[in-house]
Amino acid sequence: MLIRQVRPFDAAAEGTPCRPVDLRLRDGMIAEIGPGLAPAGGEEVLDGGGALALPGLWDQHVHTGQLAQAHSRLDTAGAGSVGVILELVRAELTARREARTATQQALIGFGHRLVDFAVPPTVPALDEATGAVPTVLIGGDAHHAWLNSAALERLGVPPRDGIVAEEEWFALAPRLTELPGVAETLATGAAMMQRQALERGVVGLVDMEWGRPWEVWRSRGARMRIRTAVYPAELPHAPAPTGTVLDDTGLVTMGPLKVIVDGALGSHSAYTREAYSDGHGYAGRGVLSVGPAQLTAVLARAREQGLTAAVHAIGDAAAQIALEAIGQIGIAARLEHAQMLTDDDVDALAALGVIASVQPAHLLDDRDATESVWPGHGDRAFRLRDLLTAGVPLVLGSDAPVAPLDPWLAMAAAVHRSADERAGWHREQQLQPREALAASTDGVGRLAVGGRGDVVLLEEDPFADVPLDGDALMVESAAREAALRLRETTVLATVVAGALAAQR
Repeated sequence: MLIRQVRPFDAAAEGTPCRPVDLRLRDGMIAEIGPGLAPAGGEEVLDGGGALALPGLWDQHVHTGQLAQAHSRLDTAGAGSVGVILELVRAELTARREARTATQQALIGFGHRLVDFAVPPTVPALDEATGAVPTVLIGGDAHHAWLNSAALERLGVPPRDGIVAEEEWFALAPRLTELPGVAETLATGAAMMQRQALERGVVGLVDMEWGRPWEVWRSRGARMRIRTAVYPAELPHAPAPTGTVLDDTGLVTMGPLKVIVDGALGSHSAYTREAYSDGHGYAGRGVLSVGPAQLTAVLARAREQGLTAAVHAIGDAAAQIALEAIGQIGIAARLEHAQMLTDDDVDALAALGVIASVQPAHLLDDRDATESVWPGHGDRAFRLRDLLTAGVPLVLGSDAPVAPLDPWLAMAAAVHRSADERAGWHREQQLQPREALAASTDGVGRLAVGGRGDVVLLEEDPFADVPLDGDALMVESAAREAALRLRETTVLATVVAGALAAQR
């Protein structure tokens, strides 16, 4: 493929006056860069028309199986009580009956947060609203689900009154396809997921789905680069060391071992050094799902198998445990979420060379909850600037479907740190647009001969630096405008491995 007349991002970023150049892609790589390249015989030509060309974007943390089902799920996001959710469920089932469609299909919902509830959800309450229709309402942080008796019975789960959470839920999540109608939605959803991601300029995902995602992707038909994780329960079945190609296209490769040490803020289960205090009577320190001894043992096995590690730690106590284990084993690793960090944690990340894999869009939802349940500790949350200053490698993602698979939203959240009329939350942690971009391209800083043939063309350049005020913080109005430009960025074309994958 020959991409004609584009402005390479690295030249534009340096302010270097330059005329447009052409990019020749061959065998999935960048083979030549220069002005006025002549098309070779039979070579596909894409006219860039002076567009900005930058390396392909990555989402470093996605649950693709869950995301593929999202289009058919009942949206419970923003429901602030059990009663509101039950009203949504009743309305959905009534609509099905009136339309005489999908009346026996399982009802899957997604989006609510336990941290918003004054009264906990119960199975009897959901049974009253749903009857015999198997119903699974998944929390917005994907760390718990509220099932009715029909769903519990279908999945072979013993009766209970409350939710299914953490490890027990993670084991159930891949089995939702056993419920009526769920499997049929997956193929459509997976195709939609890839198309929408490519249209946003995403060329690669790190798939953190439970089960054996490498088997799923072999039959799904990858149109973009996919790195598949493996969880401890499936570690004996991991097909190869990290980086090994797993399919005929060369797009699917083995990723890291994923270990979930603690829970999440929205489920009161992030493991913290200090107790929660949320006014609802909960004052625990969260859930430690994997303790230090168990973690070091599984990391040692992963290292023996040639795998890198991705250790989930949202609370600061979980981060401390994770970093100590990583250092003890000496495994190449990422700290997933890295949401609450002390100064010592930041220093340890830098000293160990551990990558901080952060989902900035989470801060838009967790801002108020953090100040509520951990009052006075908001300065420990999403320390993006501190991480970069300390020299910690930083990569961004979404944790989709917890947040949308949208790197422009992630970058905008990193830049402005606000989702409403309020000023940015802890503005000292904001990133410049170019810094957010650098954390979104899988370590590829520029388009260069010999590099991967993954290219995104943009209509305009949304990466201008935000000016600073007298306190060396970003000017609030300018940061807000920069975030808006990122959110409104128009992707003209996405090229993966030298082939056109999406075009506006």
